[in-house]
Amino acid sequence: MNRKWNWADAFPQSCTDDVRVVARLLPRRLFGTVTWGTIDVTFFGESLILPSRLYLNEVKEEKIQTLTERQRWILYCMYTRHHDGYIREKYVHRLEQKQAKTDWVLLYLIELSGEYVREILERIEPMLQTWSEEQLRTFAAANERYLQRIERRIISYWDLHQRTAYPVLWNSDYVGFRIAQCYRSSRAHS
Repeated sequence: MNRKWNWADAFPQSCTDDVRVVARLLPRRLFGTVTWGTIDVTFFGESLILPSRLYLNEVKEEKIQTLTERQRWILYCMYTRHHDGYIREKYVHRLEQKQAKTDWVLLYLIELSGEYVREILERIEPMLQTWSEEQLRTFAAANERYLQRIERRIISYWDLHQRTAYPVLWNSDYVGFRIAQCYRSSRAHS
């Protein structure tokens, strides 16, 4: 458990100044955990550490409006790690609306695709298609084990939550399997 999280470790170094601006807006918690667990990933040559879960209230909308577009994308990515699935979906929707397709947004979408909320997966799938095959292959080459873990999580959550609706493993009718197949294809061609 982490009482204080260093958000600069969760984004590429090129984002450090913007991350600091955004982190100053995050609500403070006097007691209790702010984040829980870590996710280690290599992102285009940089080692990043994302929180598994975030336990904070949302930033007030008037404060979000003071941010630049890039800073908003950073904030939205942070809240894709929130413990509440509705809040995660809200911020994925904002990334989708703003067509946030800078390469580090991809990392947050990939991590989120290994989770159980089908509605979020349905938002992520078309967003993944906005990245070039080269970007996905480069990421896959550096993170094969990480993507295998995401794929195993997709299968596990399908088994728990979607198996009744989609009884056949790897049936392309289920959005999670289409996303996993995209990752498999990227790994095969990396």
